Amino acid sequence: MNTIRILLVDDNPMFLGITREFLQLQVELTVVGAAHNGREALVQAEKLKPDVILLDLNMPGLSGLETIPKLQKITPQAKIIALTMMNQEAYQPAALAAGADGFVAKGSMGAELVTTIQRVVKETGQPEQER
Repeated sequence: MNTIRILLVDDNPMFLGITREFLQLQVELTVVGAAHNGREALVQAEKLKPDVILLDLNMPGLSGLETIPKLQKITPQAKIIALTMMNQEAYQPAALAAGADGFVAKGSMGAELVTTIQRVVKETGQPEQER
């Protein structure tokens, strides 16, 4: 199985660290970078060309919802999974309407994150082996 390359985007350094550690436990997943806001995410996505971008919706400056369509233009091959602590019923439709490929509430990441990553990648085929 090919490795799925992931870019993490969240303004909380502790959340980034915990999520990176959790994902690195998965054999088929590799965290290739992290960004602390939407603007950094755009730079990192263009540079790193990840397969999946895990994107917090609630960030200062350029919000996750504003960042999604910009990421799609820069890295159309990347799948975007929106993450939030906010009310899932309100944010999930907005994230999907903005172009996210998936949505995971931060409170249920342990149970849903890896399967959501695998699902969005599987929908379009395996990630490229060589970059």
